Amino acid sequence: MNFSEKMTELEKILKKLESENIPLEESLSDFEHGVKLIKECRTFLEDAKQKVTILTDSGEQQRKKA
Repeated sequence: MNFSEKMTELEKILKKLESENIPLEESLSDFEHGVKLIKECRTFLEDAKQKVTILTDSGEQQRKKA
């Protein structure tokens, strides 16, 4: 599942938890799944930020050498 799919799944979980009258066990299960997806999305974003930083720093260093 990619980042966009995870965000879509999180939105579905949020809407379900906010709007439906579901059993506690199901709510807890959905909440746990949502927390897992959030952690995965945060990891993806942190990795992306590191890559952008590395690429940006590399570009700035090359411009300084030129």
